Amino acid sequence: MFSCNYHTHTKRCGHATGEDEDYVLEAIGQGFRTLGFSDHAMLPDFSEPYKRGDYSLFQGYCDSIDALKKKYKDQIEILLGFEAESFPMYFSYYRELLDGGVLDYLILGNHSALGEDKKIYAHFSNITNPSQLFLYRDLALKALSTGMFSIFAHPDYFLSSIDNFDADCRKVSREMIECCIAYDVPLEINLAGIRNGKRLIGKDKRWIYPTEDFFSLVAKYGAKCILGADAHAPDQLSYNAAKFEAVQFAKRLGLNLVDKIGKIKSR
Repeated sequence: MFSCNYHTHTKRCGHATGEDEDYVLEAIGQGFRTLGFSDHAMLPDFSEPYKRGDYSLFQGYCDSIDALKKKYKDQIEILLGFEAESFPMYFSYYRELLDGGVLDYLILGNHSALGEDKKIYAHFSNITNPSQLFLYRDLALKALSTGMFSIFAHPDYFLSSIDNFDADCRKVSREMIECCIAYDVPLEINLAGIRNGKRLIGKDKRWIYPTEDFFSLVAKYGAKCILGADAHAPDQLSYNAAKFEAVQFAKRLGLNLVDKIGKIKSR
């Protein structure tokens, strides 16, 4: 069950390769019905080199994907989106893009926290104390509750460096899962984490994500899940070994796997 991928980057972010059309051709060759481009959000008056494209690249991104939509409309559905952070000061910008029909959808990638001075003050790939853990949760809940996001990308990103899934981790996980259910947002089983292989975290060798501890809770609550390639190169849409591992992971845990996202909800 993987005919729609909504997590696709472009070289504009500074850490991906390949031309936009190469991703489309790869997706068609793999039999995809839908390919959603969701490059890291290009934000006005904010620069984060090698992590997201400069805002000056935004119009070119839109024009390129819109042209591909028309060129390949008889072969594949192409959507234009962003993988966007929970940066509350940019929520009105996200809303404008969605309501104005510029973007088709957003996925939430909760990687970091942005201060009022537009400087990053927390990176959630390396959480070292409970306050950072709860900040991850708070920002995720704030973004999800806007109703603007169609997928929660790698929702267990916060566990990238945590080796003990303790009571705080369970509490945070449960609250985010419940919020996703309330707003009908599928939680992503991220294939990039699988492609990158397992590593030693504490005493366990595991993927940084998806994690069994988190998704076992997802299964318990019956929340929707969706596969996401998180492609940063065209051929990453064709990594069948990672697809197989992801599907087996979902089957083993009894996850409620869906293939297609619903429509954006206006709020």
